[in-house]
Amino acid sequence: MVVFGARGFFPAPLLVGAREHRLPKDKRMALGRILATVAAAASALLVAPTSHAAGPDAQQDEWVIESHTTPGDVWDQTNWAWDPDYPVIPHPYHGEYNQRWYISDDHTITSKAYGWCVTSLDGKLAGRPCDGSESQQWVGTSYDGYETWLFELGSTDQCATHNGVYKELVLAPCEPGRSDQRWIIRK
Repeated sequence: MVVFGARGFFPAPLLVGAREHRLPKDKRMALGRILATVAAAASALLVAPTSHAAGPDAQQDEWVIESHTTPGDVWDQTNWAWDPDYPVIPHPYHGEYNQRWYISDDHTITSKAYGWCVTSLDGKLAGRPCDGSESQQWVGTSYDGYETWLFELGSTDQCATHNGVYKELVLAPCEPGRSDQRWIIRK
């Protein structure tokens, strides 16, 4: 048994029969230092991430991405067979999973409902299986101190742009002053 005391970790007395047995003081101190090192290493393992990409069972923060130009319109992953299939559109908020997103350290934006990544297809945004391609790499930049954000496709100087309610999001040259390219990220 190990006890944590004012001087750190040290072994508790060992009782054999009615007699108490202790390690010699120098052995107790050495053992205490070893146990303290092991405990510190174990606690570091509990808080250290194993990778940037979250596994399928990992708890991730879910976000709603709302239009600054049209309050109440949020990114919505459809399952519509349009051109392109499965467009991401601005849609009035209703709170279902297809309006919830995971924004990851690997620069992908993933639909909670379908697990698809927001992908650029000829300048239109649609959901596609995540493959890490350049067409799925997004960089968020705060426009005004973390109130609104621009979503740029990689370093293309092309940003996600509101194209009208129920119309797919499109890419257009990034212009921070354009309110149709500014997005509010909220829970």
